[in-house]
Amino acid sequence: MDNVRGVKRKSHIRYALESQYWSHIELFSNKRFLPEDVLVTLKEIVMFTRADNITSKKFLASFTSDQVSSMLDLMDPLMSSIDKEHEHSVWIVGLLLITRLGSNKFVNFCGQPGARLDVDQSLYVDYIPPPKSILFRVINVILFGAPGAQSKALHKIWVDCTIVQRRWESFINRLNSEWKGYSVFSTVMLTVDISFLLVPPVQNQVSAIIVLYMSTLCALGSLVVSLVLAGQVNDSHRDSAESVALFMIEMSQSMLGLESLALMLSLPYALLIWGMIFFAATLSIVIYCTSDVVIISIVSPIWFAIFIVSTWPLLAANGIISHLSSWVAKQVWHFRS
Repeated sequence: MDNVRGVKRKSHIRYALESQYWSHIELFSNKRFLPEDVLVTLKEIVMFTRADNITSKKFLASFTSDQVSSMLDLMDPLMSSIDKEHEHSVWIVGLLLITRLGSNKFVNFCGQPGARLDVDQSLYVDYIPPPKSILFRVINVILFGAPGAQSKALHKIWVDCTIVQRRWESFINRLNSEWKGYSVFSTVMLTVDISFLLVPPVQNQVSAIIVLYMSTLCALGSLVVSLVLAGQVNDSHRDSAESVALFMIEMSQSMLGLESLALMLSLPYALLIWGMIFFAATLSIVIYCTSDVVIISIVSPIWFAIFIVSTWPLLAANGIISHLSSWVAKQVWHFRS
């Protein structure tokens, strides 16, 4: 709740006071009764959170679907503790439920003008991501659009200097799976590159050897970066929301801001793609320098078709195909008119 600004109304401050009150109850739950109205209100909140979880992908609760279901399962057993001196039930209500749900209301400006309605909605103008710099756009093209995709995902996780924990966990799990795949592909790429160096036609082509060395270095870089990221980002910053928030603050204070983290996370994929491109260039050099006209005439159309199909997703993701289609349509219209 430290990053909340613009708190003016008493109805808003009330949620912070309630959260602090139940935090106190959680610490000193002995010799206390559990009021019925509190538990009924709590059950309604949990039921609403569960329904919001089911019907919306941008629900505001900081809990996952499984956690909310587990909370809902606790409601009926807690009902037997109404107006009884059951300190454990009071502790459950104070620590696991009211404290966090109450703080969520305060952070999201519940019932206030301009309340946050979606989890990735920013309440402050200065936290809205600025337009991407020219440097980032250039690097984004060089790295095949991966930094842009990572940046978009990160800005859905880091909202108003607050971490969306459930999205971060899902994000890290996805990255972990991707890094494992990149490690396998990079290892295969290294094996192919080193084996290709032993092919006699390659040994006679200096340009092919140079390009193949570049492919090997890119594959090696992808493998190393994947292992480093898996060891640092995955293990050190996935459990505690506080550690994740500190990590995100450190990254956002760099030269490119949060985009520097996006660039870092996109390196395994981009280096692997560059390794494949350099290998394809090596293969092209060998084919066009050692083959006759018949083979080249057969291979060239197929090679061109593969190039178009391979670059299509990248061009479509960056809107180049749509702009090109619009330009062609305008030219055709002007020609007909």
